[in-house]
Amino acid sequence: MKKMKYIIFIVCCWMGMQACQKDVGLGADIEIIEDYTLPQEGASNEANERILQMFKDYNSYVLYQFSNKDALWTQSTGASSSQTYVVKEGDPQYVDEMLDYIEDIWLRFFPADFLKKGGMPYRIFLADSVYWDRSDVSAGWYVCYNYRINGDAVIIAGMNQVTTMTAVTKKSRSLELIEALWDYYSANGLIDVPDAFYEGTDYTTEPEGPLTDERNLEAYRNRGFLPNQWGSEWYQWGSSWGTGWDNAKQNDIDSYMYSALHRTDEEMEQYLKYDLIREKWNVLLDYYKNIYGIDLRAIANAQYK
Repeated sequence: MKKMKYIIFIVCCWMGMQACQKDVGLGADIEIIEDYTLPQEGASNEANERILQMFKDYNSYVLYQFSNKDALWTQSTGASSSQTYVVKEGDPQYVDEMLDYIEDIWLRFFPADFLKKGGMPYRIFLADSVYWDRSDVSAGWYVCYNYRINGDAVIIAGMNQVTTMTAVTKKSRSLELIEALWDYYSANGLIDVPDAFYEGTDYTTEPEGPLTDERNLEAYRNRGFLPNQWGSEWYQWGSSWGTGWDNAKQNDIDSYMYSALHRTDEEMEQYLKYDLIREKWNVLLDYYKNIYGIDLRAIANAQYK
């Protein structure tokens, strides 16, 4: 009897397995709804075609019509904020010029492959202005920004002024945007720092001070350290500001990245005479150029009209 029950059990299992192998309908097809509809309305046909091509190339939406809520949306972290940001749309007649602008200050410095892999965020909002509204604290108090990175989106301001921007303004805004995007790329794992940059540098032993002493400063340079973006020595700011020796590795790469993006070849001559600085400098430039196709010195030496 037990044997018969066992046989029946096996037959039932086999029949169940055969039933699972049969094709089972999954129901009606699910409609995939696009996040945005392109082209938007108001810009020239040429501008809209360029935006469509960007979407095809990079899977990124370039938008000039949007709501404030949409542009500033981000995944909630559960934390509340009393800060109020406002994004204002620009005049669509300037979309052509705004596309030229973001190409000039940003996109031309990054290869297509990099932009396809996330170098171009999912949403790019072309705006007239973006600002922090502090009028609840003091009437008429607004803090204006040239850009704002918000989750997987970047808001770029200046549309209504783009046709009158000077070359100096464009260069300044380019460096400001690229530095912010560099942090975005790093946080999202799109770029990293080569290990070879840190090799050979002592981050354990504090430098002799004060660095206002020429001999101490010379020894500091020989150890491979550059000044910070304000032309001073980050080590002497003190740990309470996050710029002391406790944060030496981060401050070191920050000072090199600032120099790579901002300082001219002529300005770098005084530092590249030190062997370790020159070695770290070349490691950094070669790494980003060979691995990611990004020429940092092209950004530093770029010309604008």
